[in-house]
Amino acid sequence: MTITFARRAGIVPAIAATALLLAACGGTGTDSTGGGSGEETTFVTGLASQPEMLVRSFTSDALTATVGLAVAEGLVRTTKDKDVVPALAESWDISDDGLTYTFHLRQGVTWHDGEPFTSADVVFSFQEVLPLSPTGAVLTSTIASVAAPDDATVVVTLKQPLAPLLLALGPQDFSIQPEHIYAGTDLLTNPNNRAPVGTGPYVFDSWSGDTITLTANPDYWDGAPAIDRLIYKVIPDSNSRANALVSGEIDYINKFDVDDTIVKALDGNDEITLQNGRVSATFMTMWLNQNEEPLGDPDVRKALFMALDRDLMSKSADPDFTDPAAGSFPTGLWATDTGVDYLDTYGYDPDAAAALLDQAGYPEQSDGTRFSVRLRYVATQPYTQALAAIIADNWRAIGVQAEPTQDEATVNSDALFVQQDFGTNLLSLDTRPDPEFGIGRVYKCNPNKLAFNNPTGYCNEELDGLFAEAARTQDQGQRAGIYAQAQALIAEDLPAITLLQADQPDAIRSSFGGIDEFLSGALSGDLTWSALEP
Repeated sequence: MTITFARRAGIVPAIAATALLLAACGGTGTDSTGGGSGEETTFVTGLASQPEMLVRSFTSDALTATVGLAVAEGLVRTTKDKDVVPALAESWDISDDGLTYTFHLRQGVTWHDGEPFTSADVVFSFQEVLPLSPTGAVLTSTIASVAAPDDATVVVTLKQPLAPLLLALGPQDFSIQPEHIYAGTDLLTNPNNRAPVGTGPYVFDSWSGDTITLTANPDYWDGAPAIDRLIYKVIPDSNSRANALVSGEIDYINKFDVDDTIVKALDGNDEITLQNGRVSATFMTMWLNQNEEPLGDPDVRKALFMALDRDLMSKSADPDFTDPAAGSFPTGLWATDTGVDYLDTYGYDPDAAAALLDQAGYPEQSDGTRFSVRLRYVATQPYTQALAAIIADNWRAIGVQAEPTQDEATVNSDALFVQQDFGTNLLSLDTRPDPEFGIGRVYKCNPNKLAFNNPTGYCNEELDGLFAEAARTQDQGQRAGIYAQAQALIAEDLPAITLLQADQPDAIRSSFGGIDEFLSGALSGDLTWSALEP
């Protein structure tokens, strides 16, 4: 069976004859460069906080993807319609038994430092980079070998079929990294992680304080992008980000950084396009540390869940873009078992929650309290502050004292995934196009403490076995049946609880051309920069 794709046509725009006025703070428009037309087009993105780094291969940080995936690329990309399309791999062949994938690479592609991109970089990325990826475990355990018969060909052989393999090879999970820069170094501390060299449409220029600058790659294989310069500015406050977009100080806010404050401020403004439905649903997820008493008791976790008013959470966040989560898999996904319903099994019932805590051996003390629970969250993530206040109030009503702590993203990531210094933790997590990558990471055993994977200490070999079986099963109907068993186990154990299912929009100034194609990627950081016109 051979699957071949032709090079995309018609999406490389010509630079517009007239550019927009550049705002004094560095926003949309033109700069005088003193040569040629004398104009340089600039596109400014507002970020809620600093990225961890700029190489997505080593983190699941959405902010890293927003910036870094303009520099780095994967073998393929996935569109919002869940179609897999070529990127650094021009085409590929899949053997009839599903065990061998032969990737035919684009020729003539160069790294930003001028070195040629070859199959050696892809092999290095499979063998050395992928094992360090937060979402790479399923691939590394499934791949038997990776070989390069020539500079333009890579052959990947699997131990058993992996149904979502191609989906896993997009840039958000597997961006190709330069062997000549990483080989022989500590990959996680390599300076390239903060000043990356890639093959993508933009070249890293500088990272100074709260501002990151990229410049157009004139030698990009799909044609030089029409926007000459990208600037990323950290604006932590939601109101300030919204005002900056309206005023023209910035041009774009990625969906991951758009919350109800921004939506309400921008809704109805003809100068701003709000476009949602681009990516998989996002869950506001609460992890519960089973190494911190009494959270190791599943009855305690169930009681804490039943004490939470998710309807109030949705109304306080944004009822137009959020709903109470019905399970560990998002509503509408082909793999979701509608027979698992958290809103029924664990519906808001403070009295039942209190009774369950009594039965579990945690009665109210003379002061009216039972125990205290630490609650950490990233203050700049959408909805977290409102949710933390509701959680503390709900738990106080059943005698549980919450101790909320606001973290910066990097502090929270270290506390959660490295130190595992938390009781409960709120985090917004994308469910991804396939359950193996966006959902499995939340619940599967994580002995190596991979970032953005289950940090709770929960490890259920039966559940891991179900995820593994579903991943290697080719028939989607059979996969759904296996995932139904997994959802039942998760619902019984509750190592993590999903509070809200969100579908946030991207926000961009309407004056730009090519917006639909620009926002055609299936993942929040995967943007088609070559389509955007000033």
